[in-house]
Amino acid sequence: MVLFYVQHLLGIGHFRRTLALARACVDAGVGAQVISGGMPVQPTSGTAVRVHQLEPVRSADLYFSAVVDSQGKPVTQHLQQRRSKQLLDLFHDLNPKMLVTELFPFGRRRFRFELLPLLEAAKTQGTGVVCSVRDSIQRRTADREAETVKVLRSYYQKVLIHGVENFLPFSDSFGKAREVDDLLHYTGLVDAGPGTMPDTIGEDEIIVSAGGGAAGNALYRCAVDAAALSRYPDVRWRILAGATPDSQALSHLRDRALKRVIIEPNRPDFRTLLKGCRLSVSQIGYNSTVDLLVSGAPALVVPFTGDGNETEQGARAARLHQQGRVVVLDESVLTPVALAKAVDDLLESGPVRFQRQSCNGAKVTAQYLKRCLAG
Repeated sequence: MVLFYVQHLLGIGHFRRTLALARACVDAGVGAQVISGGMPVQPTSGTAVRVHQLEPVRSADLYFSAVVDSQGKPVTQHLQQRRSKQLLDLFHDLNPKMLVTELFPFGRRRFRFELLPLLEAAKTQGTGVVCSVRDSIQRRTADREAETVKVLRSYYQKVLIHGVENFLPFSDSFGKAREVDDLLHYTGLVDAGPGTMPDTIGEDEIIVSAGGGAAGNALYRCAVDAAALSRYPDVRWRILAGATPDSQALSHLRDRALKRVIIEPNRPDFRTLLKGCRLSVSQIGYNSTVDLLVSGAPALVVPFTGDGNETEQGARAARLHQQGRVVVLDESVLTPVALAKAVDDLLESGPVRFQRQSCNGAKVTAQYLKRCLAG
């Protein structure tokens, strides 16, 4: 059995990708379960993977200034001790043959209090340990990267990079990649969305989205005002305001919006909407990138930068822009006027749809883990 550990703090992209990997393992005939330390995520129908929930914690804000509990209170030492014990108890009870940690040790350093004991337990039991990481990570100092290399050499047998090397090399964001080159294995991009899309084409709309978390609030507010400034009054805008948007914030957006602007929570048929949209306006996190590639939607992207130090979305946006796949609007200049102009310019040129791409990294990952277990 493969046991996945994932800790999401702001959005739910890390969790969605991990769940997709675990599902692919089950489909390949490999038992898989997930331990999640983030806020609980409502499972989708047909989920064949058991998810174990630690006492949840999340980021206090968009800038990752602190980690807080589910009530917004600072994480105490007692909470850390409870989580660490719960995690170790689960590990020993489930007794997996393979442990997969999502992002760590390239990120989630704040959770060393529970992850290092977990890794020690895996080492003692002879459990194989693998890191699962997206194609681009937050850039760190040389000392932090050296610490990461040390942890990798101490505990890990492989690093599965969920990307394509000739599109976005991992070395672009991790400077010491050459020092662990023997551990790195590219799987291709992981599609965390539905396996198929209905043939029904969605309506000719502008779809505004920013994943499942709160990081897109500024984009949603800006889009409401930009729609009123657009030179195309007959084009409908649909703003998908997150997986579980705050009801008060949703009402505020609706009060400001024109009638041709629809504001609602994220929808399960999101891919279908993208498949037929006139234009997608979104941030450009990992899962959003896969959504665009799989649907073929023309796109205007606004990379999330947080406090200015978040580099992952900017790196991905730059690569896609070089390929002519997206138009980029920097978050630093995001205003209703700027957004309306960027959208209008694209509508005027009549953005064409792109050829849809397969992103089968989950299946590749599952087959790799299956071979490891068999060997």
